[in-house]
Amino acid sequence: MPQKILISILIGLCAAIPVFARVPNDPDYSEQWYLDKINAPEAWDIATGTRDTVVAVLDSGVDFDHPDLVVNLWTNFKEIDANGVDDDGNGYVDDGSGWDFVDNDNTAEPNLSADWATEGAAHGTVIAGLIGAVGNNSVGVSGVSWKTRIMPLRILDSEGAGESQNATKAILYAIENGADVINLSFTGFDVDPEFEQAVNEAYLAGIPVIAAVGNKDGGGMNLDKTPLYPACFEGKRTDWVIGVAATTEIDTKAEFSNYGADCTEISAPGVDIYGLMYQEDDEATLSDLYSGGWSGTSVAAPLVSGAVALLKSAYPSLTPSLVRTVLQLSADPIKEKGTAAAGKLGAGRLNIGRAFEIAPSFASAAAGEPETGLSPITGLPEEITPVKAGTFIRSAGFTTVYYVDTDETRHPLWDTQTYFTWNDSWDDVVWVTDATLATLPLGEALPPKPGVVLVKIPGDQRTYAVEDGDTMWRPTLREIPSEDVAVNLYGANWADYIIDLDPVLFSHYEIGDPLTSVDRVDASLLKDRLSLSV
Repeated sequence: MPQKILISILIGLCAAIPVFARVPNDPDYSEQWYLDKINAPEAWDIATGTRDTVVAVLDSGVDFDHPDLVVNLWTNFKEIDANGVDDDGNGYVDDGSGWDFVDNDNTAEPNLSADWATEGAAHGTVIAGLIGAVGNNSVGVSGVSWKTRIMPLRILDSEGAGESQNATKAILYAIENGADVINLSFTGFDVDPEFEQAVNEAYLAGIPVIAAVGNKDGGGMNLDKTPLYPACFEGKRTDWVIGVAATTEIDTKAEFSNYGADCTEISAPGVDIYGLMYQEDDEATLSDLYSGGWSGTSVAAPLVSGAVALLKSAYPSLTPSLVRTVLQLSADPIKEKGTAAAGKLGAGRLNIGRAFEIAPSFASAAAGEPETGLSPITGLPEEITPVKAGTFIRSAGFTTVYYVDTDETRHPLWDTQTYFTWNDSWDDVVWVTDATLATLPLGEALPPKPGVVLVKIPGDQRTYAVEDGDTMWRPTLREIPSEDVAVNLYGANWADYIIDLDPVLFSHYEIGDPLTSVDRVDASLLKDRLSLSV
């Protein structure tokens, strides 16, 4: 089921401490103390970003007219503006500048027609500006990456709340439409499997995903005990998300910031942040183009996203895991000692200047030979094949077909009949190397697909319908009590849909109540034994 997600931001009233720098020439740069703190000027000596690098901002929408943002907004050049046609065939009509998944239209700006809050309406513009406000243009402020293009994807309403199903759609949109980095400045307590899978797909597509770890008054929350998502999404072999905590000007944990060794990869400044503001002349609280006093892990995360965009603009071969490694190896120590959060704020505080010192060696390695492993069959090195969640794989050295789960676990299919309950052709199987299988943890067997066959155990006259269970690994069996019920449900040829179930596999099912309904089932979804023995 879709889950509620909320922005992670606090509004403070503290005054900014000016930090003077020679670059860039933006007049309010002195208010942006955090850019010197993360050594952005050192990075700018090497790179200031490119318009080929796109950051998807999944948030409350952005100010399309903001003078410090407008030229850095992403444009979908495959779409003809306002012609009422889905020119690029991506499922969205006239999506020339992103998409609004809340109102389901092509204008990803805040909507003030319903109940709204200043921080909710402005949130997306603040985030986008921290990543990619135009730098060195003698106007306002500077983003971490001066020329990065922002892909606005509105998933939060103007109160700062949203649904995970919209976040799922937006991530898939970002993947399909060329995003290089994804920023997620929101949190939720519950796991939506479809949202989790979308995050995994972004990782597998080579897109770094950066997420706020969230805020809680009273010292923050330990995510090792109470996880929040998407920051805590991870596979068994690797972490899909770069979780970001918030720090102060003196490199201690921000009082409100959550923490946790399992979900926090790095920290970044997140207190008294000055940046862009969503501007609306008719609203008193939205009258300014710029605003200070923003605090939260929500504003820490985009500083990391901007840094990643800067790195990717200079070194596009960096994979998500290498980006994480570069950021962590270059981080400065956090002065957090003797507290519950000590040692649980990631590798340290972001230092993008030092990241550029070590990135070239990692980029060279990434552009070189592919990752290899030893074949369990021959003992020789083989390339490790990339795998994607939701696919069926096999290798030359093994006869078993496996299903790849979102956590990169491989689940064996019991037999050929089981495979064809899930697919119609062997063409759906992706071939990988034997070494690849050795890197994927082995999970429990994948049973026949619910709703496709009826099952029985040899020597037992009882026949069962297969229905969805709590997980796809443990469906529910419901006994069909009589032939009359079977005929009413599935038609006169109902017996053609029965397959024998190995008694060992029977233990993978839950047993539900016997069927009592006599409503006809859509038999077109069922497969007979002949079609399962190709």
